[in-house]
Amino acid sequence: MASHGVRPTIDLQAGTQVLDQHLPRVLSFRGQTIEELGWSRPSDRTLLVPMRGTFGGNTEEYLLRLDFLAGSDWPPSARFVNPATLDYAGLAEQHHLPQLTSPEVHVHPAYQNPSGQKIQLVCCSAVFEYYDVNHGGEDTTLWRTGDTFNHTLAAIERAFRNHYSGRFDRHAG
Repeated sequence: MASHGVRPTIDLQAGTQVLDQHLPRVLSFRGQTIEELGWSRPSDRTLLVPMRGTFGGNTEEYLLRLDFLAGSDWPPSARFVNPATLDYAGLAEQHHLPQLTSPEVHVHPAYQNPSGQKIQLVCCSAVFEYYDVNHGGEDTTLWRTGDTFNHTLAAIERAFRNHYSGRFDRHAG
């Protein structure tokens, strides 16, 4: 089980195994195939998940990238990416990020991590980076070893339904 104050260790082989084990379980739970959901798996530890939000009558499309970097004690890495590059190159691409500000999920386009780098942070206890930046919080929200990435997706989907306020503006810099 994840813990506040303990940074996760990267284990890419374990991450691959977690995705291999969890993907069929999540697809079965959702009752659809990977193709029907529009998901894709560009590598053995990466899953791309289209998401959308509606605000002010406008529906916006986003692409969430889940990277499985560790064993089942830790959630997957999650970040919104440019659909053309499948990456996020900092504030110049913040317009590819949704504004989510729920009690459970908050998206930061440039959050300073412990080593001083600015990273995108999908601030949620069901996301790897939450622990990697040594975020504090309530123990009741911690990732549990039996959780699957469906827990991550469900938290972000709830934020889109109830706390979405449009796309981040293009960065002026």
